Amino acid sequence: MLSLNKIARSSKVWKNNLIPSADILQKRNSTSYEHGLKYGDGGRNSFNGSIVTVFGATGFLGRYVVNRLARRGTQLIIPYRGVDDEVRNIRLMGDLGQIKFFNYNLRDYESLLKTMTHSSTVINLVGKNFDTRNFTMSDCIVTGAADLAKAAKESGVKRFIHVSALGAEGSSPSHYLRLKSRSERCVSDAFPGATIMRPAPMYGDEDSYFNRYAYFRNFPIGIPLAKGGWETRKRPVAVYDVARAIVLATHDPTTANKTYELYGPEEYYLHDIVKFIYRMIKRPCRIIPVPQSLYELAGYIGEFSPFDKRITKDFVIRQFLSDDVLEDAFTFEDLGITPVNVNDAALNILRRHRHYYHYSEIMKEEEFIKPIQQ
Repeated sequence: MLSLNKIARSSKVWKNNLIPSADILQKRNSTSYEHGLKYGDGGRNSFNGSIVTVFGATGFLGRYVVNRLARRGTQLIIPYRGVDDEVRNIRLMGDLGQIKFFNYNLRDYESLLKTMTHSSTVINLVGKNFDTRNFTMSDCIVTGAADLAKAAKESGVKRFIHVSALGAEGSSPSHYLRLKSRSERCVSDAFPGATIMRPAPMYGDEDSYFNRYAYFRNFPIGIPLAKGGWETRKRPVAVYDVARAIVLATHDPTTANKTYELYGPEEYYLHDIVKFIYRMIKRPCRIIPVPQSLYELAGYIGEFSPFDKRITKDFVIRQFLSDDVLEDAFTFEDLGITPVNVNDAALNILRRHRHYYHYSEIMKEEEFIKPIQQ
């Protein structure tokens, strides 16, 4: 009777004779260990030569960025704070060993350095919409961004990508947008050559934009909008288009020291966006025009909530600010990206808000949202 060792040896010889051997070049470290990992943009089981640290990966945009980076064979470092449950969905986005997780504290500079030791690129997606007892908006948006940029420079990181917001100006009526403007200056000072991304309000499966308005259907009197939404112009952008732009910038050194404004291809009145959302989910829509000062008062009261603040005064201000863009800014076009139109993408996001007997119905062309005529 043949022993198991003899069977294994004969099987190995037979396999080597049948399948030609391939020399695998190991580029991730200096050892002579060879394995089946492919080098190049070959998918999640490949390695394209980039090691990227993504801060804020557990957020709305972060999950899309991580998924797209992993699909291109990027080695990922994901710093997080809190419990492991917050990153459990991210674990499935990469091959075994492709994504590494580290606990960190935004105020602990040494922990920031530790997560960037071997990285070639750092992406900052950290943000906050309201103050909490642990971190203020300024702590996360300004001080945290400056520390990340400084740590990246000290660690020898080649690229730093910072996500800001469309309309980030020092004179903005929104405290959030003023902080975003300060963060851009701090990042550029600490890391010359950083890439700044300014996305418009983003929509997607888990967004707090289109879905927020859809949930207003439970509001008994209707949907309150300042001045009926007729004086607010918006350019919503799909979150996966923004994620794609960030990933392309990660692998394109020519994007260094540039600021990109990322917005949708069409401009709409907020009133028309809300009406479109309710046509899409096949529910009645009643818009109630209210004074913006009254809306801001409701937001101020909402800031005292002991739970997650669903509405704040600053959120109301941003909600009714128009999305103004700079004519000479870099955009999706400079990255070779054609952003998706709201009419083509929103149905897949909002279909879940329909009654079951309307679920499979498609949108008719006359129900599509019409852009503002220039």
